Amino acid sequence: MALPSLRSLLARFLLSRLRTARSVARLAYRLHPHKPALIDRRGTLTYAQLQDRVYRLQAWMQAQGVKKGDVVFTWLPETGEQYETRLATFENGTIFASFHKHLPADAALTTMGRVKPTVFIHDPLLSAPILQAVREQLPGLRVLALGDEYERALAQQTPSAGTADVHEDDVFALHMTSGTTGLPKSIGYSNRKYLDSVRLISRAIDFKPPANGPDVNMLGLPLTGPGSGLVLPTLLAGAALVMPEDFRATTLAGLIQKHRVSRAFLSPSAIIDLLDEPTLGQYDLSSLTHVPYGSEMMPAPKIAEAIRRFGPIFQQGYGCLEALPPITWLLPHEHVDAQGNPLGNDVLSTVGRVMPGVDVVIRDEQFVPLPLGQMGLITVQTPVRFDGYWLDPEKTSETLRDGWVVMGDLGYFDAAGYLHVLGRSADRVVRNGQALNPREIEEVAHCHPAVKEACLVQHGPAAVLVASLRQSWRNDRGTRALEHDLAEFLVQHLPPEMRPDDVRLVTEIPRSFLNKMLRREVRLMLEAMPPRSSAAHTARAEPVAGPMGTAPQPEAMASAHP
Repeated sequence: MALPSLRSLLARFLLSRLRTARSVARLAYRLHPHKPALIDRRGTLTYAQLQDRVYRLQAWMQAQGVKKGDVVFTWLPETGEQYETRLATFENGTIFASFHKHLPADAALTTMGRVKPTVFIHDPLLSAPILQAVREQLPGLRVLALGDEYERALAQQTPSAGTADVHEDDVFALHMTSGTTGLPKSIGYSNRKYLDSVRLISRAIDFKPPANGPDVNMLGLPLTGPGSGLVLPTLLAGAALVMPEDFRATTLAGLIQKHRVSRAFLSPSAIIDLLDEPTLGQYDLSSLTHVPYGSEMMPAPKIAEAIRRFGPIFQQGYGCLEALPPITWLLPHEHVDAQGNPLGNDVLSTVGRVMPGVDVVIRDEQFVPLPLGQMGLITVQTPVRFDGYWLDPEKTSETLRDGWVVMGDLGYFDAAGYLHVLGRSADRVVRNGQALNPREIEEVAHCHPAVKEACLVQHGPAAVLVASLRQSWRNDRGTRALEHDLAEFLVQHLPPEMRPDDVRLVTEIPRSFLNKMLRREVRLMLEAMPPRSSAAHTARAEPVAGPMGTAPQPEAMASAHP
């Protein structure tokens, strides 16, 4: 592996001395005043211009009587205003929190009632269903609407730095879980914990600037979710941050080309969309040097295809908000062999090796550690300790057990130290008393040239594979014929006990705001489909019962994987 660049070493040195997010931001303003800092729908702001807007917003908050420790809530699309608000909270010692734009209105209202923010910066198009109720529920709330009202508020203020006494152990952000299966849970992070996380990340991600052209990061994940981890590294590097309004393939490709993006932080589904975009060849994406990806498992066949298309520029991180920093990394050089060709499924189907300072233990349902190679619950301890959800001890006890974060995923370690994640324990499909791990079967399905995405779900007593087609395969043949082809493919590449009972094709598989497959929605889609007129066409032998705690051998998956 190459030695760290001078820039990377400098970033690590600064991180070892900086104690708050505010100190990182102020250093960036001072060192890079004339460099591009933020690129969004409004155009480009330099670091000096960004600082001016941040200081005006902080002055507005101060004029409203906002004080250190108050919660500042945003409900905004992916906009520069959200980034400005986050930086303004760094200044005045308030606590930043935000909803993703797809959160249902009733969940947003309930969560705001629980968190009780002092400031609410919102997009009227999102907040309209609940704004009046919010005002009634929180009568002292200061409200600022995106658009003309926001701009007038900034214009009326004289820019001023925050004067609050900010300490490294002060909570500076509440990170919200996705809320796709219930109300969002809030996780409070202190300056110390967040910077400790960034310090650990900096050991895995080189801050080396591009050899030619500008240093530009693109946020292909929501700032309200995993994208928040990009804020401080971007500031430390003095790089520009591109914030797309949406994550469609053509939007991302257009921005990469236009702004010569060097690092694009993407979800696996966004990468799959890029590979599937028929006009991709019309875009110049040669500026890309680094593509970290995460938020869900990446099919091995698809990341291998991406490597062949773009080169060895990909790096996978696995983790969760409850266990910062990323638990494992699959580094760029671990994706390819000495000749730069994609490695086999035994590596690409994993999430990499455990980061230094992180402990991962595979346990059974009684929380007893399991031997190497056996599948069980993934439990984690990190240097950035998770102390629990904000004002929610009941949910905390479900996730935090004896000091270990229970990830909710099943997995196992192989002999080389790579962690194989087989999916959520709640997503296992049970057929005739035998549990199937969807990821194993989905990986094989992804090897079929027609498949864009695949999702194995429970449908009554049956295991049904639901798949979407790549655009190049749509309308070429009838749906039933393609379903039959895919079913036959699975018969050829899966042992009898792992073959699904049925295969159904859909236009698109539903995704969350993080671009994750929504398996519950897939099950609802199946329920709405007309029943088969004949028996399922997947020739499957009766399942063979086996030890549930034994992981499949990687060799068994090699023929059917990205």
